[in-house]
Amino acid sequence: MPFVCAFVCGPKPRKKKAPNNKTMDFRRADPNYVNFVPRTCMDAIDLFNRHRNLGMAASIFPECFVHCARALPDGELDKFHRFIVAPSGDIDTGGEKPTPIDLQIEKERKRLLAECEVREMAALSIAEEPDEPMGAPASPMCQDDEKFPNEEEYINILTSPQ
Repeated sequence: MPFVCAFVCGPKPRKKKAPNNKTMDFRRADPNYVNFVPRTCMDAIDLFNRHRNLGMAASIFPECFVHCARALPDGELDKFHRFIVAPSGDIDTGGEKPTPIDLQIEKERKRLLAECEVREMAALSIAEEPDEPMGAPASPMCQDDEKFPNEEEYINILTSPQ
């Protein structure tokens, strides 16, 4: 009898909890499932590839990148940006400091920008006519000549029989 009582009256065994409290979304096993919000760079890349495999047009890749990165923390977002720039490159390192090539490109960009500004300012400048002295006769194409005919012609037009 004590043997039976030990099993019946003793503490009940509890279920063991999984060491990781994160529950996995079983729907992610379906390669066509895209209704999840990525929290890591790996998830964002996975979501982008799922959209691409479902036939997303290349013209809407930028919108998809924004959609995939909408909830990423800063560090993961940097990794995702590196993936976008160089998908076959290392996304864990790099991109923090400009490379020597980046510095050369920036120097050339600034030089070309300065040349462009000089060229545009030259095109914008207006060539003004030199000022005439005060007593100089008016030019033959004066605005008054264009507006009214000579007085003689005006009188002839009024007095001429029709």
